[in-house]
Amino acid sequence: MIAGLVCIVCRTDYRAAPDTEAAVVSHHSDKQLLACAGVCARMASGSVTGLAETPLPLAERMHRYEAEH
Repeated sequence: MIAGLVCIVCRTDYRAAPDTEAAVVSHHSDKQLLACAGVCARMASGSVTGLAETPLPLAERMHRYEAEH
């Protein structure tokens, strides 16, 4: 799983689309799961804005992913 680097609904890769607004919609193994704000977030969490939590910066999410692999 590429937690925090792709939308869990439409699979938009945030590394290739860094301006895409993402919302935290869930957690798995202490990692944020993100969805694009709007329709994807509503489909994943029932809320257009996801959880009331700010996603970690993209650079931090990439660093954590690379450290695990």
